[in-house]
Amino acid sequence: MREILFDRFGGPDVLTLRTDSPRPTAGPGEVLVEVAYAGLNPLDYKIRDGSSARAEGLALPAGTGREMAGTVIGAGPDSAELDEAELASRGLAPGTRVFGMRGPGDDRGVVAEVIAIAADDLAPIPDAVEAEMLPRWAGLALAGLTAIATVRDTARIQEGQSVLVHGGSGGVGQLLIPMVLEAGAARVWATGRARNAERIRELGAEPIAYDEADWQREILAATDGEGVDVVLDTHYFSTFLPSLDVLRPDGLIVALPTLADLSPARERGIRAEIPQIVTGRDRLDHLVQGLRSGAYPLEASQVLPMERIDEAHRLLEDGHTRGKLVIDVRA
Repeated sequence: MREILFDRFGGPDVLTLRTDSPRPTAGPGEVLVEVAYAGLNPLDYKIRDGSSARAEGLALPAGTGREMAGTVIGAGPDSAELDEAELASRGLAPGTRVFGMRGPGDDRGVVAEVIAIAADDLAPIPDAVEAEMLPRWAGLALAGLTAIATVRDTARIQEGQSVLVHGGSGGVGQLLIPMVLEAGAARVWATGRARNAERIRELGAEPIAYDEADWQREILAATDGEGVDVVLDTHYFSTFLPSLDVLRPDGLIVALPTLADLSPARERGIRAEIPQIVTGRDRLDHLVQGLRSGAYPLEASQVLPMERIDEAHRLLEDGHTRGKLVIDVRA
């Protein structure tokens, strides 16, 4: 079996394609899935280089990737709670196409031909979805669950609020914008490169090209100097501190990186939070409805084969990927 592994922390070159890995065995509550595509996220390179808290205590060699789309093969031989009838009742019968992401306590990778994964972390892909659309589904779970946690659980966007989204054309940003509008926001701006302005506009936000304009000045001018109610910051490193100056006095900033330092905001009396992803079938099913209806038009902008995993991680680190970066595990 082919899979991507790394045996030490470091740059993209530590990632290797192993061709003789043993096929995994599904444990209690798990199913085997033949992976078609794996979605990649900034978290993946932060685990690989050791900078993420998830790298602490990680057993090496380790795999990479957290989310995927594929086909259910079946449950493990000792998984009494997942017999054929139970799998069918969950919509996860063998042969069903599924998408999902590993739960918080599962450190195994997904860029492999076959994986064992908790049945609770999967949802079926509708039969009507055409095969060429599967890369979008591979990148939906982590970005989608992050967006739900940000908008619904943490920011609690209210009708009539004004919102600034940093990174509006990225994987999470492309879901934050429609979810914020869905929650009733009156006006939404999103930063991004000038070349992605039209995409941001298509999603329903007013684009601000940070490579051509001063986004702080643009926001203050657009709000008559008052600032916005909420900032959703997917970038953090170059945007967090400047964003504090474009918030209303009673505003909220949500920084998505889990290791973000919120103290500069709180020292100024500004509310600041970090969202915590909540997994669950109900949330995955909500994403299914949104993607199928066109409400959540997530892009898979680049699809690369497994042997180009190092290139994919370099693109992740560059930080300017539009939509989702996906690995074709079959190629």
